[in-house]
Amino acid sequence: MSKALKCALSVFGGTAAALFGQYGLFAALVAAAVALDVVTGLVKAKATGEGLSSKKANRGFWKKMALFAALAFGIFLDFAASAVLLHAGVSLGADMPFALVISTYIIINEAISIGENLYLTNPDSFPKWIARRLQIARDSMNDRSKPN
Repeated sequence: MSKALKCALSVFGGTAAALFGQYGLFAALVAAAVALDVVTGLVKAKATGEGLSSKKANRGFWKKMALFAALAFGIFLDFAASAVLLHAGVSLGADMPFALVISTYIIINEAISIGENLYLTNPDSFPKWIARRLQIARDSMNDRSKPN
């Protein structure tokens, strides 16, 4: 990596960290969860003989990008809601929790998917009680996220 590129990345990373503060942690945790899900998904596809498909990979890529868009939307809502309330002269005395809630949902959902991938890769070595709990959590999250 060239010195100029390292310098540019350092400036970009430092600026982003200064601007976003806690949001950098949210983004890093979401990125780690997404990366682990992708890796375990690839391992599962190879281990189960499912194989890799460019169509599935393309669809998966855009789903993962939607997760990051959702997180960016949560960060936007945190800033926008605070600015609007401040302009209206209303103080809640607390930060807006949108990005935290969205990142927590993404991380939990990705963790469930990681567990499922590991279970399907080698069902005999994965504790059955964890697999059942993951399925219950997934079903519960899906039931609550359906529109009424």
